[in-house]
Amino acid sequence: MKTNIFKYIFFIIVVILICIAIYILYKDIDKQKNDIQDNIIKFNIIKEMNIGITDYDTINPVLSNNRDIQYVNKLIFQPLLNITHDFKIENLLTKEFSKIDSTTYIAKLRDDVYWHDGTKFTAKDVIFTVNNLKKDNINSIYKENVSTINEIEQIDDYTIKILLKEEVPFFEYRMCFPILASHSYEPDTLNSKTSIPIGTGKYKIESIEENLIKIALVDNKSESKIRNINLVLKESINELYNAFSKNEIDYMITDNIEYEEYIGTMGYNLNQVTNREYEYLALNTEDTILSNKEIRKAISYAIDKKNINYNMYSNKYIESGFPLDYGSYLYNQNKLNEYNINETKRILSENGWTYKNNTWKRNGKKLEFKLIVNSNNEKRVLLAEQIKEQLKQVGIVINIIKVSDSSYTNYVKYKNYDMILTGNIISTCPNLETYFGEDNLSNFSNEEIKNILKDVKNINDVNVLTDKYSNIAQIYKEEMPFISLYSNSLFILSNNNLKGDLSCNWYNLFYNIDNWYKIQ
Repeated sequence: MKTNIFKYIFFIIVVILICIAIYILYKDIDKQKNDIQDNIIKFNIIKEMNIGITDYDTINPVLSNNRDIQYVNKLIFQPLLNITHDFKIENLLTKEFSKIDSTTYIAKLRDDVYWHDGTKFTAKDVIFTVNNLKKDNINSIYKENVSTINEIEQIDDYTIKILLKEEVPFFEYRMCFPILASHSYEPDTLNSKTSIPIGTGKYKIESIEENLIKIALVDNKSESKIRNINLVLKESINELYNAFSKNEIDYMITDNIEYEEYIGTMGYNLNQVTNREYEYLALNTEDTILSNKEIRKAISYAIDKKNINYNMYSNKYIESGFPLDYGSYLYNQNKLNEYNINETKRILSENGWTYKNNTWKRNGKKLEFKLIVNSNNEKRVLLAEQIKEQLKQVGIVINIIKVSDSSYTNYVKYKNYDMILTGNIISTCPNLETYFGEDNLSNFSNEEIKNILKDVKNINDVNVLTDKYSNIAQIYKEEMPFISLYSNSLFILSNNNLKGDLSCNWYNLFYNIDNWYKIQ
């Protein structure tokens, strides 16, 4: 009996040893395969990439109105504060950015930053940039960022004080514009002393030619595999599509939903992200019928955004449930009040409406509304017609009123409508006063939201802010003062040979460029 037990133990030990040997063997084989693969990649890596640009104006970061140049300039020039992938604020050229009171901020600058020519970055550069952006003769997309700055003072070489004309919610988000090297420009002007501007970013401009701008990685010790970037300048979008199709360009950006008509559907990588054009339907909460939140919710359930997206935008737009659902860390809920006509019918029935002859009636009055739309905005007119047809299917009557620009402005000013189709260019700033604050287009008033909007101006704790904004989103879901519809898309097209994590947002396309690489 003991002999059999020893045999079993011996057999088990042998099996375990064989399993260990096989594991070590296969692990070694896998390691060799990975090493071979790494060596193949290293051997075939190309250290430069080509980015396509159209409508080039200038490489100057505060004067360019070219969207693509503004993206690339984030590699060359840096702001005081940066916006992260999920739209948080972080220090970049600052060590600390503090709010002293409602209109005063102190910025402590980093003392270890150098311009590409070796000159040290100081407070003088920040003051030079801000004061020039404020000048009447300067036309810059960043002019609005500094418009509320009354005065900027230098305390020492690495400390500045910013005094505002009035309190600005989330003012930090306005400090995300590129800083210029004051010594590279003529005193008190943006007239450059050299043909090539310098920055503090990880890449610097090497040369500017007729149809080509070359930029190169500054830090030779960096592990970034993309050492050189060529900005290939094309005169038209058709030329750009053609160059991309021929693999002469590795990377391009477009918001044209019909890009596939030019380059097809295969042979490249696509990264689609939420862009800045946000559309919504404002409901007048002071209207006799629309003052009832249940009616507003019934309308929202009757709008099939997916169907409209398919019919109007070839599924190339992004359906929206809330103004902050473009990737902000302050909104992490799913889409709100999705299409559900059964919910529409249930809500209306429970609120005393009767469905008869394809319409809802109560006390002899039909469920009928006027929808205002700008006649010169063809997309919104088509969108209004789609909404009208969908609501018609559930017995809600919509009369579209197409008005001129001036009439539309008056409707917005006096808010004498049932509904109005409108939209905004989304800011990086998460301020929601446009939608819930005083003078919002829905005439909506909620004391809890008012208090939250006051509180968040002075809250820096991310967790507390997230909770506050979660409360706003929940109230929105219950009250539905407006119906979020769509955001347009930004399409980032890249050559199949360009590898790495290309994820991004509409503020910055190059968060992960350090791990990008291109193979033959």
